[in-house]
Amino acid sequence: MSEGRKRVSGVLKHIQKKAAAIDSNNRMDDEILKLLFENGLMSLLAPRDFGGTESYYEASIAAEELAKVSAGVAHSAVVHNMVVDALRLFGTEEQKTKWLKELTEKKVGTLAITEPSGGSDVSSLKMEAVKEGERYILNGRKTLITNADFADVFIVIARTGEKLTAFITERDGVTVTKLNSLGMRGSGLSSVGFKNIEVGEENILGGEGKGLKVALGTLAPNRIPFSAMGLGIARRCLELAVKYAKERNVFGRKVADFQGIQWMLSSLASEIEALDKMIKFSAMVADGKDLFEDGKDVTTLGAMCKLKASEIAKMAADTAVEIYGGHGIISGSPVERAYRDAKLLDIAEGTSEIMKVLVSRWVLEQV
Repeated sequence: MSEGRKRVSGVLKHIQKKAAAIDSNNRMDDEILKLLFENGLMSLLAPRDFGGTESYYEASIAAEELAKVSAGVAHSAVVHNMVVDALRLFGTEEQKTKWLKELTEKKVGTLAITEPSGGSDVSSLKMEAVKEGERYILNGRKTLITNADFADVFIVIARTGEKLTAFITERDGVTVTKLNSLGMRGSGLSSVGFKNIEVGEENILGGEGKGLKVALGTLAPNRIPFSAMGLGIARRCLELAVKYAKERNVFGRKVADFQGIQWMLSSLASEIEALDKMIKFSAMVADGKDLFEDGKDVTTLGAMCKLKASEIAKMAADTAVEIYGGHGIISGSPVERAYRDAKLLDIAEGTSEIMKVLVSRWVLEQV
């Protein structure tokens, strides 16, 4: 059993019991958060010295399994691990010592990039950090920030002159306004205000003016575990659709006996298996395994995975709702929730349109 699957096995039943309530209330459950920490799901991408696996493969396995029962919980864990990963990749030894212990044991982290004016074009961010002596004063607003409702630690990308810089700051003084999202509910999606928040030079991540590198360098490989959430949603939809089709009778026959339904299910199952192999292969490449020599980098692979995962998750949810019929469109139905969750894959951590731009850059370089 993989480490990611081993760690997640101890929490799935607990999450499954509370998944519907987390979604309907749009509120993360404190007990579930505690279990995520206790079972090592908030330290998957941490250095091994801090109980981590340092593996996008293991993080992807865990994300898939979590998303089968709750996309909101899965998204929260994936984004938290992005913060942990950013510190692993770009943090100094002092920063790792200070922040990673708490982030792997009890404090929730989030990555604050998107602003009201937009998020896909990271280079155009407007939030400012003005230097005063050995401190920086942060002023501005971020929005659509996962985990922000209950996060303790924020990695914030702000403008220092002409360039961007990444800062690590705590919750104190930060204003958080919770948002009522369509899907992946319970993941703490919020708007965040920073007014005269002081951050010391020692909390600059990756060096002054290196914020764009930190942001893109963190997002690129972590789109692979994020894509695995889509795989989890798709697998769950297929399981629910098959079970329902076998149980429900129409015109004296099981729904599953109709060829049209069989073709829908076979097409979906084939797409899911292809996506599974794509994500696992990409995760192994991101982990440093030299599996091929055709020039694809992790940025391209992550974008391809996310683009395909969004398509297949939506296809799976649509298929499941179609097979459920009227029962599939009722609020609270497991396939209705999946339908809403799947759509967010198109938008979060970089829109599908931006993923196409990233992939096209690689394609155009091949000729």
